[in-house]
Amino acid sequence: MIEQFKQQYQGLKQWAEAVQQDGWLSSSDLNRFQQIELQQADALFAQQGQRPLIVAFFGGTGVGKSSLLNRLARGDIARVGVQRPTSQEVTLYLHEDYQLGKLPDELPVEHTRIAYHQDEKRRLIAWLDMPDFDSVEQSHREQVEAWLPYIDWLVYVVSPERYHDDVGWRLLQQRSAKHHWLFVMNHWDRGSDPQLEDFRQRLQKEAFDTPNILRTSCRKNGGDDDFPQLEQTINHAIEAHGLALLQQLGVQAQLNELHAVEQALRQRLEGFGRTEVADAWQGTTAEWLNEIEDALLLNRTLLKQTLLAQEQLSQSLFKRQTTLPTSLPTTKQVVEQIWSKRFNDLISDLTTELENLLGQHDIPVTPYAGPLSAIPEKLQSTFEAQLESSVGKALAKPGTAVQRFFFKITGGLSWFLPLSAAGWAIYHIITRFHAGTQGEGHFLGIDFAVHSGLLILLAWFIPWMVQRKLRPSIAGTLSKGLTEGIHAAVDAWKSEFESLWLEQERSRLSHLDTLKNRPSLQ
Repeated sequence: MIEQFKQQYQGLKQWAEAVQQDGWLSSSDLNRFQQIELQQADALFAQQGQRPLIVAFFGGTGVGKSSLLNRLARGDIARVGVQRPTSQEVTLYLHEDYQLGKLPDELPVEHTRIAYHQDEKRRLIAWLDMPDFDSVEQSHREQVEAWLPYIDWLVYVVSPERYHDDVGWRLLQQRSAKHHWLFVMNHWDRGSDPQLEDFRQRLQKEAFDTPNILRTSCRKNGGDDDFPQLEQTINHAIEAHGLALLQQLGVQAQLNELHAVEQALRQRLEGFGRTEVADAWQGTTAEWLNEIEDALLLNRTLLKQTLLAQEQLSQSLFKRQTTLPTSLPTTKQVVEQIWSKRFNDLISDLTTELENLLGQHDIPVTPYAGPLSAIPEKLQSTFEAQLESSVGKALAKPGTAVQRFFFKITGGLSWFLPLSAAGWAIYHIITRFHAGTQGEGHFLGIDFAVHSGLLILLAWFIPWMVQRKLRPSIAGTLSKGLTEGIHAAVDAWKSEFESLWLEQERSRLSHLDTLKNRPSLQ
């Protein structure tokens, strides 16, 4: 189980670091791993994988922890306070088969007293007497906190006067699921049944449904007590459940803590995918981009009006127009008149607004910050490309299909009809002249000349005027291309923002899938 925990811990931490690198988790989220105790009791012993059950006396000042250990060992192996009733060091009482290895740095050797014995009946248990957790000496409390992760079974020792100390209860609440527990009310010769019952009720409130409380007294002539049951209770547990199973409670507690961290990180990551945030993102971008589109269309209208004025001034009533317009500004010139730095600022303001939106919904900005910072330049490039494409298409086919068709027809008629009228007049002039010379008719007069001239003039003027009216204007052609280009660019912008959101969503969901596919911690 220890190896399982190590693998699970490393795997989950590597996953969390990858998610943090993508910006979805913060350093404070990863600080949860620091709250998991990684210490393993096996590390205390020279022979890895072989160790006794570590049982520690745990309690406040003056409750008699050291006296209990001395009574257990039938000798003075733990120093009992003389000037002050407090333990100054850690005393470890264990069988000589289990030699300690190099202690971790947080367990200083100079504060550890080791006593080996040869009693085979006590071979499977290592007894530990720790300093008082409520001592005024900060180093004593630090020693207790350093040793606690290595302990399998805690014997919480109290006295009739000190079974309700706040410090002890806080530690009990914090570590209730990390150890096996046995409770001892020492100095029972000074205690009473109501105190014992009150202690039991307090333990039951802390989720110890049936707490095993022993009554002991380490004074001479203290009377009968439950001291013999102290060692028997633990030995019976070893016989009933096996040493290995009892030793695994701490590791199981670590796995539970790791599972809690996994659940917290999963819920944190799942909480970033709320539908209302996606809707707000889409609504904000649509609102801002529609306003920018209106401003661009206004600039298009102003440019069209300028070109119309120039076009009207340059046109001559009698200048023949037989070809489509080609003298348009370059795309670069058009972009410079439509686009300005103001639009870059508006897009930058939009990205800031989106970042604020994410912050308001407690969604990390980091995954979006990089792509959003590149948005203004990317959108301007998209705008220029769309404008160039749309204007080019408009120039290739100016006006409508019907307009272009009749423009070509009237262009042909503007020379075909005058020639036809002139041919008709010439034909009549020749035939009537021949008839006149033969005496078969009269020569044509001035009226025919006037009417023929008018006919030829009308045959030219009518199609010319119609073609002039049908001729697509420079301003109209450009305005059409600009309108289509602006609409296409804004649609592409909306797709760009939507793609940015979906890309980050895919990243988030990918991390969740990776976590989902990890081996279960349960």
